Amino acid sequence: MRWAERLGTLAVVAALVGCGSGSDSEDAGTPAEDAFVPRPDTSVPEEDAFVPEEDAFVPEEDAFVPEEDAFVPEEDASRPDAGPAPLLETAASDENTGPTGEIAVTVPVTDHRSFMVVATGDTNARLAALDITAPDGTTLVRWQDWTDAQSLTWAFYAERTSMAINWPVRDVDPALVPGDYVVRLGSYRVDGVTSRPDVPIRVTTITNRDHDLDVGHVRVAILWANGLGDDAALVSATERAVAHWADVWSSAAGMEIEVRYLETTLDTTLPYPSPMSGDLLLEASSLTEPGEVPVIIGDSIDGSTSQYGVAGRIPGPMVASTISAIVVGWLANAGGDGEFSDADITLYGEVLAHEVGHYIGLFHPFEQTYDSWDALDDTPECTTRRMCIDMLSTNLMFPFSICEGGTCVSTTELTSDQRGVMQRYTGAL
Repeated sequence: MRWAERLGTLAVVAALVGCGSGSDSEDAGTPAEDAFVPRPDTSVPEEDAFVPEEDAFVPEEDAFVPEEDAFVPEEDASRPDAGPAPLLETAASDENTGPTGEIAVTVPVTDHRSFMVVATGDTNARLAALDITAPDGTTLVRWQDWTDAQSLTWAFYAERTSMAINWPVRDVDPALVPGDYVVRLGSYRVDGVTSRPDVPIRVTTITNRDHDLDVGHVRVAILWANGLGDDAALVSATERAVAHWADVWSSAAGMEIEVRYLETTLDTTLPYPSPMSGDLLLEASSLTEPGEVPVIIGDSIDGSTSQYGVAGRIPGPMVASTISAIVVGWLANAGGDGEFSDADITLYGEVLAHEVGHYIGLFHPFEQTYDSWDALDDTPECTTRRMCIDMLSTNLMFPFSICEGGTCVSTTELTSDQRGVMQRYTGAL
């Protein structure tokens, strides 16, 4: 959670900006005490060539035939250039986790930079990633190593009926090499511990071959909840906030955003992302194009005007699912009075930048328990409130706002490792 703190009085006056932290939070670096962790299991688990039609052209007998010593182009010299391979490639298939409650998903890699695997299901089974294996058989990452004090991805926690894992995440993770990567997934009962076999799931793999890690481009769809797109003042404030967000990302991370706006009939009171609200996130994300980050603007979140915004998951999927959206309450961002000041718009823009930062892979550098942190080397592991404020208060992913006299500390900075995570998100081109 990002809370606003009045330094003069030390009174807590505002509310959630991040995807949440603590036991009731959706983007906490570690799961709540009752969150389930998947158990390990040792079980392992068209192309149509062109054929000419029968009546294809055949030269007449007197048609020109080159003499024996005439120039004949090499076999592939006369073929038209097919052009470069697409930067993004997507494959989807219907699978089943079988009697073991696990499935091995193969991701073929050639010259790709990163990949994402998304799994979605129609049942209430919880899905999680277990590990990733490189083409040479090396285990690159496994869930058992990331359930303690550092947060790398939420894919390891079987808390939702959908999951997404992006690889690699950081610049210290091995770059992809040609060959088949294997991502092992598991299906679990609602308790998150007991394996649930024979669960049908839809598996989508997306690969990215854009190797430029200095500049990234992310597409965003802002969805107005019912009727809010007709509020001229809100539209103007949001557009100004988006412009500030664009400036922050550009200067701090070399990231560009492409934003389009959509009208919807979604209820203006948005739910907090949870297993109970997955249908709304699925409905909203189904209105967007694959690869877009869906951001829903409503009046409030769970009826509260103190929650700024919450991301569905870290990272968020590139396809529609029950975790594929961010919810934002505009009244909280307007200071609760419904009127946007210049300072409110600055904060609003940084909320959007923060929440979409979560969606493309960033965690808070620390959580407010002060005993869990992100998995990056250059964000200090501060252990007290004062220490964290002194070291990280201007970081974009700081979990709460520091405000005094109606003005909040601007959070516009990112570390090199944070920039690396953003650039490695498979949806960043």
